Formats: sequence, C-alpha cells, structure tokens
Amino acid sequence: MAHTIIRRVAMATLGFAVCEAPAHAQDDVDSTPRLEVVVVTAQRRSESLQDVPIAISALDARTLREGGYVDVEDLSGQVPNLQVSALWGTSAPKIFMRGVGNNNFNQTAESKVASYVDQVYLGAPSGQLFQMFDLERVEVLRGPQGTLYGKNATGGAISVASRTPTAIPGGYARLGFGNYDAIEAEAAINVPLSDAVQTRTAATYRKRDGYVTDLGTNEKVNDADQWAARSIWRFKPSDDLEVLLNVHGGASSSTHNNSTHRGLFDPAALALGQTVRLPSAQIIAGGGVDILGYRDPNADPYVNTYGTPTFADIDLFGTSLLANIGLGDYTLTSITGYERSKRHVLQEGNGAPSTIFTIDWGPSDFQQLSQELRITSPDDARFKWVAGLFVFDESGEVNNFYRLTSVNFALGFDAFDQFYEQNTRDYAAFGQGTLELTDTLSLTLGARYTYEERDIDHVTYIGDENRNHILAFVDVDLEESWSEWSGRIALDYKPSASLMFFASVNRGFTTGGFNTGAFNDPVGAAEIFDPEILTSYELGMKSTLFSERVRFAATTFLYDYKDLQVFTFTPSGQQFIENASDAKASGLELELQALLTDRLEVTASAGLLRTEYENFVRGSENLSGNRMIGAPEEQFALGFRYEQPTPFGNVTARGTFTHTGHRYYDERELEEISSQGSDYNLDGSVTWTDPRERFSVSLWGKNLTDETTIIDVVDVGLFGYQNVWYNMPRTYGVTLNYDF
Repeated sequence: MAHTIIRRVAMATLGFAVCEAPAHAQDDVDSTPRLEVVVVTAQRRSESLQDVPIAISALDARTLREGGYVDVEDLSGQVPNLQVSALWGTSAPKIFMRGVGNNNFNQTAESKVASYVDQVYLGAPSGQLFQMFDLERVEVLRGPQGTLYGKNATGGAISVASRTPTAIPGGYARLGFGNYDAIEAEAAINVPLSDAVQTRTAATYRKRDGYVTDLGTNEKVNDADQWAARSIWRFKPSDDLEVLLNVHGGASSSTHNNSTHRGLFDPAALALGQTVRLPSAQIIAGGGVDILGYRDPNADPYVNTYGTPTFADIDLFGTSLLANIGLGDYTLTSITGYERSKRHVLQEGNGAPSTIFTIDWGPSDFQQLSQELRITSPDDARFKWVAGLFVFDESGEVNNFYRLTSVNFALGFDAFDQFYEQNTRDYAAFGQGTLELTDTLSLTLGARYTYEERDIDHVTYIGDENRNHILAFVDVDLEESWSEWSGRIALDYKPSASLMFFASVNRGFTTGGFNTGAFNDPVGAAEIFDPEILTSYELGMKSTLFSERVRFAATTFLYDYKDLQVFTFTPSGQQFIENASDAKASGLELELQALLTDRLEVTASAGLLRTEYENFVRGSENLSGNRMIGAPEEQFALGFRYEQPTPFGNVTARGTFTHTGHRYYDERELEEISSQGSDYNLDGSVTWTDPRERFSVSLWGKNLTDETTIIDVVDVGLFGYQNVWYNMPRTYGVTLNYDF
C-alpha cells in the first residue's frame, strides 16, 4: 500500500513540475490574477503556507466567513482525512485525523487531536466548539506534532487564530435567519484608543429549534441555544514590546443531542426468556427488540419517542496574556492561559419511551492554567530555531449519577452515584531548529521532553434513585507519572521558488491515565493505562504553478503505533481504556487550489487511508487486521467560488461537495456499529455585495440534498439496544452583513 502511494505521489509531482515550465513565460505579466499568499504560524513564526514542510491545511478569514463555519465540526470533510462529529452536542466533540482520535465520551477524555485557540491549549472537550467566530484563520496540522504542539497531539493539531486589534477603526454586524426558526447574530468592533493601545470586541449568538420530533411531548429536541464573546486588548508601547490580553467566554443551554433506538434481540427468543442477538442485517432492518421487548415503530430517524426530558448546559470562561518581547534580534514570547469549563448533561439512556436508565453527567468543573515561554531566532538567519518551556496544570471535579428505571444490574440496586477528582501536572522543554545546508536544502531537528503526573480520588456508591448511599462499590486513590520524548527530523528541498519536496519522521505520544468511565467496575477503576506512541514517516511536495494561479500539495505517510489506547464500551455497560494493540496506518493526501479565471476559483482535496490493528486479542476475539475506529478509506471534497461583477454590485456563488467513505464505530467491525455506507454532503451559497462593499445579502444552504447519515453508534448489548445518532437534516437561510 505504502509503495503504491509513493509511486502515485511521485507521478503527480513529476506531472505538475513539468507543467510548471511554460508558466514562467507569463511571470512578467503583472495583470495576471494570482492566488493570495497564505501566511501561517505552524512553526511558531510567520511563514508562507507553501514554505512549511508539514502536511497542513489553512482556511483564511474569507473562506471561514463565506463557508459559514461556526464551529470545529464544520471543518469535517473540508480537510483531507479529518472527521469531526458532535454527537454529544457541544459537550464532547469527537475529532479524528488520519484515523487517530478518541471515542471516549467521559469528561476526562482528552482529544488526540490537540486544539489551540490563540496559542492556548484546550484540555476540556467541552470548550472546543465555541470560539469559531471573528477569526483570522484556522490551521490544521496533520500527523503527530510532538515538538511545538506537544500536549497529546498524536493525531495532529487544530490551531484557531482570532482577529486581533489594529490601528484602523471598523467592524461588522451580521444577522441571519433560517429554517427550524434559526437566528444567528454576530458583531465585532475594532477601536484604536491611541497609537499604543487598540481593542477588538466580538460576540456571537445562535439559537434554533430542534430537528427531532419527540412524539411523547410533541416537542422538538436537539435544539441549540448558545453564545460566545471575546475581547482582545493590544498594547504596544514600543517596537520591542507587544502585549495581547484576551478575555473570552460562552455558554450553551439546550436539550441533549438525543439518539434513536435500535433493538438487538430476537423477539421470539425473548418471549421464551432468552436473549439472542440478531444478525447484523436484521438489526439494521429494525427487526430487533430491547430487553423490555420494545421496538422503535418509527422508520424516520428524526421522529422518536423519549421517556425523559434531557438537557445539556455548558459554561466557559477564559483569559490569556500573550507578550512578545524584543531582545535585539531575538524574540521572547510568553503565553499565560486560564480556562474554566463547567458541564452538566442529562442523557436519556436508550432513546425509548420505556427508559431503561438515565445518566446525569455532572455537574463537572474543570480548570486549567498553562504557561509557555519560548525564544525565537531571527527569521532571516541561516540557522533558525525556537526553544521553550511549557507548564500545564488542570484539576477536574465530576459527579455522575447513573439511574436505572426499568431494570437493575441484577444486584438489587437502582443507581450508582460517582464522584472523582483528577489533577494533572505537565512539564515540558522543547526546541526545534532549521539549518540551511545549501541554498536549496534544509534540515530540521526538533525534540521535546515531557514529564506528567496525575492523581485521582475516585469513589462510586451503590444506592437508590434518591441518591441515598448504601455502600462504596468503587473506592480508589491512584497516582502515576510518565516521562516521554517526542520529536521531528525533516529534510526539505526547494529546487525553485515555486516547488518544494520534504521528507520527515515525527514521533508523538498521548499521555496515560485512569479509567474514570469504570463507575461500575472496581477492578477496571483501579487499572492505569500507559501512554501510546505514534511514529510517522512522511513524504510530501508543495508547488505553486502557472504564475501563482495554482497551488498543489501532496503527502504520503506511514504510521507505526505502539501501545495503542483503545476505549471499549462492553455489552455489560462497562467502560475502560487499555493499551490493547499496536497498529499500522498509511495514506495519501492531495490538495489543489486553482484560479481558473479572474472570477472562478476551484478547490479540491482527497484523502486515502488504510488502517489496521495489530496483535489485538481480547478474550476469545482476535481483532488483528480490523480497521481502526472512525477511519474511512477515502474522503473527497470539491468546491468552487465564482464572482460576477455587475453595475449593482458583485454576485458570488459558492459550493462545496464532500464524500466520506464507510467507517466503523467499534473495533469489532460489526456492520450495525458503523456508518453503513458512504456519506455525501452538498453546501452552497449565493451572495450579493453592494458596489461600496459595505452591505451584503447571502442565501445559503447546508446538506442541500438532505442526506441522512449515521455519525455514531453505541452498543449496549446487555440491555439489547443501540443508541444511533444521525446528522442534521437540510438547513437553509438568509444572512445580512454590514461592514463599517
């Protein structure tokens, strides 16, 4: 597989390199339209996207605004080999990149794709969907980022950059309306108070009705009601000092993202007192019942009957202080960040009127404090380097209540009341340098050493529905520490200003931890899982062709996993993480951006992926050779942007088509625990902008073909049912925007 991929990349590279030759004849034509240079800070210094020897995708402010991207979930399908789903609403997004991710839904489930907002790492999952407004750009770095983005960045990193204050006054106001009675409002204002002090304040609000009908109450569930705000103050008293103070927050209050119900048991056998699981085809066809004999009568996935009202409340607050201090030719950067995330979710357990159980997730309260110091060499040096220190401290308190209403655990008890407090302290030192060996060849070396310690006080009481405790079923007090190194070695070769080849080896890891999901398993709660290690081998190229009218990038990679952490939700309802397997993955990623005319721009991307577990044996099951969870074998995207000037202003049409291949949501490769096929999505918009480019009106639509997609499945085999989550149906609306 890997050799085939390399041959494809080589052929594609040769073809584009040959095509580049005649383009130089047009370089002197100044009137030729060109693609704008995309500047990124992936290596902690400002560089052109085409000069960075990393597999990276970048979305600029125009793309984010016109594409209607309002949270990290919207990036799914737009970036090769990236999948994001929010089946738990905003409380716990699931991010997978190149098949690497975390399907753990507990409050301590740190993502293996690290999220950064304005260079501050976000540890709590519930804070990762809120700050996608008034942005300068979003950078998506694929592959393990073990040096400069060291905190759990096994799969990659998503770095969100807010628009910062400038010396030019201005702002915008935006108001939108859509189906499901949706209202969206967003505004920002930039105020220069003096030559040395500027401020920019932005806020967003979104509200809509739900898209799933609850026949029990005749109300809509899976609604949305959230806001977020940010204020950034920029102080620049001299050329050698710049300080950015960032204060932000947000909240969400909605019904929980309710699932549908799918039975697993043979109804005839259940009538005889036997629990027999049906074959996959019959389960998918809706022929099964749960332990109580219930079968969902609604074929429509957006119509259901629930036995318990649900809710999901999230409150966020954070602040950061970034200082860039000039030390002659060098720059010292300090980033201090504080984040607090509160979450409280009531989940209806089985998506049926006869509720088997409910889970009260929370209230939970996570607070983190991080500090990074780094010093950067001059940009024009032949040897460019960055070195730094990183400290991270997080504490979390959780109280979960698992209540059984129609059955019990065959122990005569009705509920489990779980409490735990976990503390994490992380210390790291890192450095990376790039040496220009010749005018065309450069060598990059980077390394990071991390020491992390964790402790937890975890207790679960058996009790009744009124939270009267009978006895402590789980009672563990654990502490553990780990030290790991990660790093990068890369060569990049630039035979011309418009062509670059690179090869790299990257090593990253995800830290170890405790099984906080083991509320009903005293043995599992006492087990500690170790860090997982991922080594990546990559070859790539980037080119700018046809007088800067075309950009093309290709990357092929091979992953070698050791001690892979696998989250398992057993048929009996137990949850645990174990270092269960090694794994291999390989893939190919292509990205193309072309300005075909001065009015028409086309984008395309593709991701091919092959993954498999190795040496994975669990009990009597040999899972070796199975595909990794959440890893489609192919993903494609095609988009266009066409702008037509008229005497009455500009009209811009935009469209994006994405395809994501079949993927499994369970390591057993059961068809009923999968997406059950490929997914397709079509988004589009038409925008009119007045001649002064101040006022605009957009008509937009998402999932225009109204495709129905299974985004996740959780199998509760003990009680004979599955929770099945579906995507959001077609949405459309109108947005008014005014720039001032």
